[in-house]
Amino acid sequence: MIIKQIDLKDYKLSGGGKLGESYIMNSNPDILLKLYPLSLKQMGLDEYDRAWKVYKMGLPCPEPGELVSTADGRIGIQFQCIKGKKSYARAISENPEKVEQYAAEFAQTCKKLHALEPKPGLFPNAKDQYILGIGRNPYLTDQERTALERFIRDLPDANTAVHGDLHHGNVIFTESGQQYFIDLSEFCTGSPLFDIGVIMLQTLIIPEEMMQDLYHIGKELSKVFWEAFVKAYFGPNTPVEQIERMAAPYAFLRILVVEPMLGHPVQRIRPALHAILGIE
Repeated sequence: MIIKQIDLKDYKLSGGGKLGESYIMNSNPDILLKLYPLSLKQMGLDEYDRAWKVYKMGLPCPEPGELVSTADGRIGIQFQCIKGKKSYARAISENPEKVEQYAAEFAQTCKKLHALEPKPGLFPNAKDQYILGIGRNPYLTDQERTALERFIRDLPDANTAVHGDLHHGNVIFTESGQQYFIDLSEFCTGSPLFDIGVIMLQTLIIPEEMMQDLYHIGKELSKVFWEAFVKAYFGPNTPVEQIERMAAPYAFLRILVVEPMLGHPVQRIRPALHAILGIE
């Protein structure tokens, strides 16, 4: 694998967070650089591999370019810069009166994704990916890891395309209505419920402070989005509580996978986790 070294002086910082930074190339504003922290090098390599596969499948995503590195060893990916783009999360924060419209659009985009079955072996299996993630969580006991692996293995199998980190911040759209999936490092195959669990986590479960920090959306508005999404995705007569019960285990699994990166101890969800796993 060829990794081209770049000079960050040739780029202008355009955004950033705990999981990386984005830059625009000075000499070519059509190129966006996504740069990962040193600790997340493997995530960068995974996204480079999977973004190209997703793009070649014909799914709407920014066209990936070269894999690059900085002088201090950070991994980055050059992408086509989508002009005038906005995530559904940002759109909701700016136009809260359109929250149900955005939820319906987002739901239809998710349904299109979940109607696809990639070629076998092209992407990792979601169950294997989650078991690997659980194994990296330093806050779990051996008993919990064993019970979690058994629990994951017993979940329903499927060959559906799964984004892996699907939420209203990771689908963007332009004024023309074109939509794109972004942040593809965890793209895999499995039950769509792995994605539904992430959406539920990010719109209903995470604390209000985190919700405001990540998406600039309050808890009440976020709940409206979640409920409108459920109706649009599963059908208008679907009881929201039924979907929440079905998706809850997947949401908890997601917490345990991202926890090592965010440094949030598992203690706060341990009682609920033990109830799901049947641990006394």
